[in-house]
Amino acid sequence: MKRKQENRYDPGSLLDIPFGEWSRVLELPEAEGYRVRQVQEWVFQKRAKTFSDMSNLPAALREKWDKELPLRVLKLAGRETSARDGTTRLVYQTGDGHSFSAVFLPARSGEDEERHSLCLSSQVGCAWACAFCASGKVKLKRNLFASEILEQILWAEEVMGKKINSLLFMGMGEPLANYNNVLWALRCLRSPLGFGYGARHVTVSTSGLVPQIFKLSEEAPKVNLAISLHAADDEVRQKIMPKASVWPIKELLKSAWAFQRSMGGVRVTFEYILLKGVNDSLRTAQRLSNLLRGRGAWVNVIVYNPVPGLPYERPSDEAIDRFAKVLSDRGIFVRVRKPQGTDITAGCGQLGEPKAVGAR
Repeated sequence: MKRKQENRYDPGSLLDIPFGEWSRVLELPEAEGYRVRQVQEWVFQKRAKTFSDMSNLPAALREKWDKELPLRVLKLAGRETSARDGTTRLVYQTGDGHSFSAVFLPARSGEDEERHSLCLSSQVGCAWACAFCASGKVKLKRNLFASEILEQILWAEEVMGKKINSLLFMGMGEPLANYNNVLWALRCLRSPLGFGYGARHVTVSTSGLVPQIFKLSEEAPKVNLAISLHAADDEVRQKIMPKASVWPIKELLKSAWAFQRSMGGVRVTFEYILLKGVNDSLRTAQRLSNLLRGRGAWVNVIVYNPVPGLPYERPSDEAIDRFAKVLSDRGIFVRVRKPQGTDITAGCGQLGEPKAVGAR
């Protein structure tokens, strides 16, 4: 049951197998195909960690499958919770000894008290080297398998004791550089046979890999797309996102609108991190609005979270408000994202090498 991948390590997990192949992999005769659904219910609804937990299946099958197919391949190595806002950084360890994080974002006061989110990682490290991001300082070790992506949710719900309502592929790594594993993870997340999330509750974030955005629009189930734009012209984008800017903004926007059309008009969000003196002028805000107006786009204005060793600063609150107002006045839906988890380096752009943290 080994798959051809760029990773040398292979966890051999059932969660890496498309649902249509489960009957074959579990070596079930045609007359017992119904047992696939039983297994799916145990995995996704009852959250079984081993086949031994599946009490309504024959003992001989459970014993055989436990020897051949792990259901959990990650270990929870630690967690750290913000004293300010309850954000929790969860540290996972892979079977081949790598560590990475996911971030649990609790519902904010005054909002839907049950709307908890999880910021998922898709790679160990990141090769895209955005100049303002801590993840870009961590050398890419490898892609995460689909099982390692999906298990972040299972562990987070177990540890936090909360239902995860919103999934954001915004942790460490570039999701579309791990295309095949992320695609299967998305299909599993959206499928009623899997996690069963609605389209508006799953968001894929990318620094702007244009060919993969076009491909995703043709092959993925319906999901939201968030594009890390962070500049209104190619010159500035080249300075702060040197690898992603190989595709001009004009081409990036073409892929965004193609995705929007293909997905039936789903929301496309543009992430825009404000860096003092770099991309925060009112003229830049005007240019940005000219690029996006009339398209039903959303802009998330992100306040820069400091990263040790990087030369950037956050603008003043007044400058942030002025930038957002220019967009809003020109018909762009804009939201200023409030920092979360910055005291545990779990804020946007701060997700670098995991610290050795204990469970607390």
